[in-house]
Amino acid sequence: MKKRWVALACLAALLVTLLLSGPTALAAYEDVYLLGVNDTLMLSFISAESMPVLRDGNLYAPCTLLEDKGLGLTYATNRTNGTFTIFNREKTLIFYLNRAGAEDKEGNSYAARVISRDGVVFIPVRFVAEFFGLTYSYSRLPLADGIVSLARIRSSQATLSDAKFGVSAATMAAGPLRQYAESQAAAEAPPSSPEPTAGPTPTPPPDEQVQPLDLSFAVACTDGGGFQTLLNAFSSAGYSALFLFSPDDLLTRDADVRSAAAAGHQIGLLLGPEDPEGDFRVGNERLSHILRAETNQVAFLQGGAKEGNWRVWSGGVAPRGRNVTAQAANLVSDINAAQGAARVTLNDTYTTAQAVQRNIRTWSRQPYTLVTVTEVGR
Repeated sequence: MKKRWVALACLAALLVTLLLSGPTALAAYEDVYLLGVNDTLMLSFISAESMPVLRDGNLYAPCTLLEDKGLGLTYATNRTNGTFTIFNREKTLIFYLNRAGAEDKEGNSYAARVISRDGVVFIPVRFVAEFFGLTYSYSRLPLADGIVSLARIRSSQATLSDAKFGVSAATMAAGPLRQYAESQAAAEAPPSSPEPTAGPTPTPPPDEQVQPLDLSFAVACTDGGGFQTLLNAFSSAGYSALFLFSPDDLLTRDADVRSAAAAGHQIGLLLGPEDPEGDFRVGNERLSHILRAETNQVAFLQGGAKEGNWRVWSGGVAPRGRNVTAQAANLVSDINAAQGAARVTLNDTYTTAQAVQRNIRTWSRQPYTLVTVTEVGR
């Protein structure tokens, strides 16, 4: 009992320090989530690529957290069948990769889902923990320069109480969190303007000049990790993009659909190659329920656009590159290489959202003109 009071006293001291440091510190780590597995703090998750993400009130984290042997779980991905399976000797949980839902080996169905970010499967942490009889806890952890969310799953092999683990996590995470916050701030900061120099500015050679260019953007919403960042980026430029959802995802991302529509963006449908007419009908039925409105804007998941009672979006530029820096540079290069107009199809991964955020101020100025999709011909 004495040790527990000591741990709680340490947490209290941290909180007092935080409160004395001023109100601006309280929001320092508002969108950051630490994750503990048994007695291990997953420091590798404090990065842009692996940071856990909150979606519809559920915390999702990379499936690699299941590799802690103390949890007694194994996982497997089957891209051919479109499934992600977690199992131990007693239970099996099968998620669908291409739509919402899961089932166990007895055939019971669940509404929980996994999401994918840059090819990595993120699992709903609390649901998985409770399904396999693990303990899940969530707290707000005070640090010297802010408050951060801390989630933890543990089995009987964990030795630290949540209070003691919190004290340990606060110490271990302090440095990596500062580095993460600094890197995010640097990524989001607009490029600095060079100091003006006397005399006329030399005119670049013709092949280096960017000609006047119309830009239009659509977002294939298949991930979710960068959805809010994209909304914020487009809002900062006063631009209305086209956000495309599959009919299946409309069931679980209705909040995202409402957010995009409320921000003035257009909503469209992602249609599959097998039954596009059926997807179109079902998608509009679900949109009618969510927004009391329908759409005629569509895009095809695997190309091969078909004729129908719709307007087909087809973009010629898409993100490429493994990290934010590469995608940001490639988007600029590919857009500048277009002749007169560029139609850009983005995804809503965190990496792509950050790349767009870096460039959006540039694209909202001459020689670029942001054009809404309704103003773009079929």
